[in-house]
Amino acid sequence: MKKFLSQYKHAWVFLYFIIYLPWYFGLQQRGTFGFKDVYTSIDQAIPFVSWFIYPYVYWFLFVAGTIAYLFFFHKKDFYKCVAFLFIGMTVCLIVFTIYPTSFDHRPTVIEGSSLSTFLVNFIYTADKSQNVFPSIHVFNSIGCALALIKCRDFKNSNAMKIFANTSAIMITLSTMFIKQHSILDAVSAGVLAIILYILIYKLDVLKIEERVDEKRPRLSKSFSKISR
Repeated sequence: MKKFLSQYKHAWVFLYFIIYLPWYFGLQQRGTFGFKDVYTSIDQAIPFVSWFIYPYVYWFLFVAGTIAYLFFFHKKDFYKCVAFLFIGMTVCLIVFTIYPTSFDHRPTVIEGSSLSTFLVNFIYTADKSQNVFPSIHVFNSIGCALALIKCRDFKNSNAMKIFANTSAIMITLSTMFIKQHSILDAVSAGVLAIILYILIYKLDVLKIEERVDEKRPRLSKSFSKISR
């Protein structure tokens, strides 16, 4: 146990959620007064498609799986990934606080399979259509796709590039096709992702490459050979 805690002491970064969760859910408790509707003519042209709930829900697995892999096998890439995600999520919370937005254009009748309609109704009940600009759902999917592509295990893997990019694209589209987000939410998340990609990965403003000493576990080295 002591060895485990010593090897994975970078878990301290998850303390961020002590700040994030109360802030996010606190904002969700606000009334609807003063919220800006981000609905556009393009959103009007986008139909509701119930089966897009599957890539939408897949987001949870994609994000958790990416973070878990990097946490256990690549400390530097893990720090870059969570720096990207947590800074961006904080920016989103600041925007939600000073510029509250909404997107309440859900269909009155949900058509589709029994499973897809159940999942859509579950998401609609659990997640209010408030604080949508930028979309954290879209932002995090882009961030995790970048993290996988930049990970040293997959730098030369075209299969991973296809997987990561397809995942991010499908998740992004799902937010609009199940009427959870406007196209403005997705575009603004993309812009934020570009800015943080430059800061974290290109300029390395946090000096993660210099400050983090990474000792790769044997399993990671073996997996690296297999992935190529």
